[in-house]
Amino acid sequence: MFFEKQNYIFSQEKIVWTSISLPVRFSQKWQVPLDVSYRTLGFSSAAYQYTFRGGLRWRINKSWNTAAGVAKFFTRNSLKLSDDVFVPEFRLWQELGSEKKLNEHYTLSNRLRIEERFFAATSESEKYTAIRLRYRLGIARLIKEKYKIQLAEEYMEHYSSDKFSFQQNRVYASFGLLLNALTQIDAGYIWSKIPDITRHYLTFSFQRTILFHGNRKS
Repeated sequence: MFFEKQNYIFSQEKIVWTSISLPVRFSQKWQVPLDVSYRTLGFSSAAYQYTFRGGLRWRINKSWNTAAGVAKFFTRNSLKLSDDVFVPEFRLWQELGSEKKLNEHYTLSNRLRIEERFFAATSESEKYTAIRLRYRLGIARLIKEKYKIQLAEEYMEHYSSDKFSFQQNRVYASFGLLLNALTQIDAGYIWSKIPDITRHYLTFSFQRTILFHGNRKS
């Protein structure tokens, strides 16, 4: 019983987040971002959430880009392993982002994202809708053109039931390896504060750009 209790508490506080990103680039201006993710309860294989996101991105100039799309999320109704109810969520999302090179090694990024969230009814909850506003500020350091360290902070506000409220704050750190001009892998950590709990995420991601124009070094 003691082991089961400890494992339950561990699962409540820690989540492993694995993602695969396959952006499809058709030109210097246009890209289709595609990603899927699987998040588990602690270090178990039990799913907490699995997701799909797609859209269309337009690169305005060297620094600025804008994008919009749709997403589908399935999230366990609670962080209890015994709870096998998953809440389906459909999202519309829009964002404006920028990346500015500060010098040869450092890049500053900003992202403002708006999400319209539509939660379906389940046996445990009623359907509802909400709007979430997200602002992310980050800085990346390139080391010897092969390694990348990133630090970022993201603040989120929710609009639901005719009022805005704090939804979440995330602090993110990661280490990336650039395998080639189109492929990279990352491992990181996210500290996340939501109104009722603090969560810790271990993150692992793989990104491969699928190129339909130019050359591999563009």
